[in-house]
Amino acid sequence: MTPYRASAGGKSRVVDLHLKQGYNQPDGVERQLARFRGELDSAVRAGEKEIIFIHGVGMGKLKDEIRRITAEDYPSCSCQDAPFDRFGVGGATLIVIKQR
Repeated sequence: MTPYRASAGGKSRVVDLHLKQGYNQPDGVERQLARFRGELDSAVRAGEKEIIFIHGVGMGKLKDEIRRITAEDYPSCSCQDAPFDRFGVGGATLIVIKQR
């Protein structure tokens, strides 16, 4: 895995996928994944080099799905843990977007 290096200027778009307080509906993960796809699609279209998704540690279901979807549906993207010093251990995923 390549170590994280911030893009020019050190600024990356950060998207917090946490649900609103008290929202624990059965479709919660599906809603989070829909937002993930929308934000990643937008970043790819805008020519961004990277985007960070905050998903929290929890049981790891959302993190695993983000990484699976990225690997299967976004061949121009790769995943790694976001910087621990900024986001904690395992609570966020950095997606690097390789432009074609």
